[in-house]
Formats: sequence, structure tokens, C-alpha cells
Amino acid sequence: MRIERAPRRSRGPSLTSLIDVIFLLLLFFMLSSTFTRFAKVEITGGHAAASAEAETPDILLHLEGDAWKVNGIAMPVEEAMGELASLQDNGANSLAILVRGEETSQMLVEAVERIRRETGLSVSVAR
Repeated sequence: MRIERAPRRSRGPSLTSLIDVIFLLLLFFMLSSTFTRFAKVEITGGHAAASAEAETPDILLHLEGDAWKVNGIAMPVEEAMGELASLQDNGANSLAILVRGEETSQMLVEAVERIRRETGLSVSVAR
């Protein structure tokens, strides 16, 4: 008499390999992401920032790519920063940045950060 074995039940798929893949993905995203703090730049301008007494800025700055116009005079950025410092030494305390044309928001933020870092001028932005 011949005895046949009972058919073997197939087990479900193992979750061990799935856990390994999830761990590797988690490790990849943790190592590839940056954990830097983004600095915030406060920008005032427009109707929301208008005070009861509208005050005329002492300096007008127009961004034009590699050159800036300080009070209507075009000059390279380094020279413009020197001009802003000398105007501040002569009593200027507020600056309005005019944004027109093809300037990007990154250019505006870099200009505001640099002006605030190197001078003590209060900066506002106009369109």
C-alpha cells in the first residue's frame, strides 16, 4: 500500500524583505535630506505695511542683475554697497528697493540679506 503525502501548504510571502526595503528607503531619505534652518527675510511694502504717516525713503535702489542703480546712478554691486554705506554715514536710514523687469525673487532676497548684513538701513520693497 502506497501512502501519499499530504499536499504542502504554501506560506504567505515573507515580510522580512519588505521591512528591509522600507528601512533602506528611510535611511536613504534621512541621509539625502538637508537639516538646515531656512532664514526668514522680513520684507515690508505695499498697503499692508503702510503706516499712518507715509515716509519717503532716503535711498532708492533699483536692481538690474549684475548692476544696481543707487538713486538713479548705475554701478556694480560692490561699488553700490560702498555707496550705501557712505549714504548711511551721511544720515540716510531708510532704503526702498524698486523691483521691476526680470529680477527674480532670489535676486531680491540676496540683495535684502546683503544690505541688512552690511548696513544698518531699514529696507522696504516697492513694485
